[in-house]
Amino acid sequence: MIRNGRLHDGLGAVSHQDLRIEGDRILTIGKALSPLEGEEVFDASGMEVFPGFVQPLSQWGVNGNMTEIRPSSNDNDERSNPIMPELDGFYAFNGRAATYQQLGAFGLTCCGVAPTDNNLFGGTIALFCVDGVNPYKMCLKRECGMMASVTPNLKRTYGARPQPPQTRMWTFTNFALQLRQASQYNEEADKPRDPKLAALKRVVEGQLPLFVSCDSGTSARQVWDILRDYPQVRLVLVNGFGLTGEENWIVEGKIPLLVRVPSNPLDEEAMALDLNGIARLWRQGVPVAFSGTYTNTLGIREDMLWNGIGMMKVLHDSEAVLPMLTSVPARIMGVDDLTGSLREGLRADVVIWSGNPLESYQARILRTYQAGRVIYQEGDEMRCM
Repeated sequence: MIRNGRLHDGLGAVSHQDLRIEGDRILTIGKALSPLEGEEVFDASGMEVFPGFVQPLSQWGVNGNMTEIRPSSNDNDERSNPIMPELDGFYAFNGRAATYQQLGAFGLTCCGVAPTDNNLFGGTIALFCVDGVNPYKMCLKRECGMMASVTPNLKRTYGARPQPPQTRMWTFTNFALQLRQASQYNEEADKPRDPKLAALKRVVEGQLPLFVSCDSGTSARQVWDILRDYPQVRLVLVNGFGLTGEENWIVEGKIPLLVRVPSNPLDEEAMALDLNGIARLWRQGVPVAFSGTYTNTLGIREDMLWNGIGMMKVLHDSEAVLPMLTSVPARIMGVDDLTGSLREGLRADVVIWSGNPLESYQARILRTYQAGRVIYQEGDEMRCM
């Protein structure tokens, strides 16, 4: 039992309550709970109790160091064909590299592993808990969504060969073409089976969300214009670059935003990120979640929190910002019935801080629970290998 702490539920509420963990679940939340016989009690007086952060998109767990069986293999970066929706991101995950950054020591308890932005359709995203070795035991959900990209990364990847795509014209024409062909595809009648169209058919029919990386507000609108012909598609806009808050089509569609900051501070597209514009969309009811650095595996430990602190400078309300790091990304990834908030019956993914990390740089993590198991506590040796 965690007693006397200040509980932030990750949904916007905060209160002084106790929290009881049994097995891997939160059993009870309430005031002045009585300890059970033999129960371990953690006195969290003066401390802040948070849900674990949910990192939606990353390359964490893909590349190990040079002593690993699979070192820097970039197994989520398929570059043989820009249209690869049939790929399963689960298979990019390297369990032996999963403890490389010890994410639990930075408040993260779940992390999405996604294909890169280098393909028009890159495959599906898988979500893993952050401590363990066996991918099958660590995986919380496979096929959280389909990863797509209309960014200049496609031209950078294939243009030098030379091989299409080399232009935005190819990118958007083929984005529309693939969706149209998938909508017309009949797996039973069309022989031989086309695995690419079969995979995209699930997107068109709304079985899988479509996560689309865009480099500007213009490209995001072009994606939406194409998708208006497919009302069942569950679009998630990734990056948020160039959005001003005046995008009524995002507000009307309540289209979720995954705000992601690349690791390169000189990235021209990233310079167009306007958190004031993102905040204006949030105030109009748009679901906003943050994701950490995508291209730099060393950055995601701190980036979720840094992005939240950046939004704090705009909203000045930690209980409004916290869901952007916890319950909203969990909902976007389809696991909000499992994690992302402090509620009875959910996994006990709990982080105890000495202070509120969104309000004080002095806040430090005292203990992190993943599914009820302590995976980090202050004083543990940090693993950096």
